[in-house]
Amino acid sequence: MSDVMPEKVKAMFLIFKKAVEAERGAQKMYLDALDQTDDPFLKDILNGFYEDEVRHENELMEQYKLLRDKYSE
Repeated sequence: MSDVMPEKVKAMFLIFKKAVEAERGAQKMYLDALDQTDDPFLKDILNGFYEDEVRHENELMEQYKLLRDKYSE
């Protein structure tokens, strides 16, 4: 592979970074919301949203690693 990473690939790394930051922000928001309610129904919904954001973050990190591995050969 060439020594220079294409600009579009660099842009993708930044997008992945921003997406992970957004997922972490959403996780915090849902955890904060969980602290604000005692309603079991709402807690269940909010916990589901939180778990979705954790799953999204994990999926993003997997794809980020694949991209990184592809361009670090």
